Amino acid sequence: MKRRHLIAGSLALTALGNVPRGAQAQATPLPDGNLRVIFGYPPGGAGDFIARLVAEHAGRTLGRNVIVVNQAGATGLLAIDALRRAAPDGATIGMMPMTGAVLMPMVNSRATFDFSTDFEPVVHCVSYSLGFAAAPTLNVKAWPDFLTWAKTNPKQVSYGVSGLGSISHLFGAMMQQVLGFELQVVPFKGGAELNNAVMGGHVPFGIGVTSDFAEPHKGGRMQILAVSSKQRDLSAPDVPTFIELGYRDLESEPWFAFFAPRATPAAAIAAWNEAINAALKDTTVRDKMVRAGFVVGGGSSEELRQRIAADKARWQPVVTKSGVRMD
Repeated sequence: MKRRHLIAGSLALTALGNVPRGAQAQATPLPDGNLRVIFGYPPGGAGDFIARLVAEHAGRTLGRNVIVVNQAGATGLLAIDALRRAAPDGATIGMMPMTGAVLMPMVNSRATFDFSTDFEPVVHCVSYSLGFAAAPTLNVKAWPDFLTWAKTNPKQVSYGVSGLGSISHLFGAMMQQVLGFELQVVPFKGGAELNNAVMGGHVPFGIGVTSDFAEPHKGGRMQILAVSSKQRDLSAPDVPTFIELGYRDLESEPWFAFFAPRATPAAAIAAWNEAINAALKDTTVRDKMVRAGFVVGGGSSEELRQRIAADKARWQPVVTKSGVRMD
C-alpha cells in the first residue's frame, strides 16, 4: 500500500507530538518519558502514514512524545514479536494490520501467537477496500464482461496479488469459492509490481487495495470491476461493490488497529483508546485519511476484540478450504 505522493523522506524512527509535559500528561496513567508505536513495515507507505498521523495527534492529547518505530521484516512478524516482548506498562503499543492479527496464524506456522489472548486490543483505526481489476488489453469493462470472459477462457482466469498469503491472495481464494470456478494466483513483489503487471497485460486480472488502483483506473490503464467494501470506495466511486452485484459473501474491509502487550493495565489501555479516538474524530486527521483511501474507524477496545473474533470465524474456513500456506 504505497502512497509516494502522501509522504516523502520519512525516517525509520521519528518523534512525533513534541509537546511539553503539562497537567494533562501528569494525569495520564502512562509511564514518564517517550511513548512508542511499533509498526511492522518500512517508512513511506500508507500504513506508516496513518501511524504517524495518529501518533502526532495522540501525542498532543497525552502530552508526550509519541515515537513511531518501523520494525520491518518477516511480513510483519518482527513487529508482532517486538510488541509481545515489550514491557506491559503502557509505554508501547503497536499498529497492526488484519493480515497479522487474524490471518497470519492461519497460514504461517511461525506465527505462534493469538491476538485474542496474547495482546490487549486498544482500538480499531481504519479500514479499506480491495478492488478486482482487469487489464486494459482484455476489453473487460464491467463485471458481466468478466463472467463472460471467464466462461470463454476457463483455463486463463488468473489474478495477480502483491504477495502470497496476503489479504488479496486470500480474498481471491474466497472469490473462487463463492463464484465456483478456478482462479489461479500469480504473486508479485509488492503493490507497484502488481500494478505494472495488470496495466501491462502481463496478468489478466489483479486484486489489490482499491485506492492503489484508482489512478490507473481513472486513466484507462486498468478497469476496476468491483470493490469489496460495504459502500462504494470514494477513490473509485463509479465502481460497484460486490454486494451491489449480488455477492454479499464477498464483502471484506481489511483494517489496521492498535494493540498493547498482554497484561497492560486497563487504565493505560483506556488512556490510549481515548487519545486515538480523539485523533480519529479530528476533522483534519479524518480528511487526510479519507483522501488516502481509508474509512476512519474508532470505538472501544471491546469492539475491536469482537471484530477479531468475527474475522477469525469468517476467514478460517476460507483458509482451510483453500489450503493457502506461507511455510
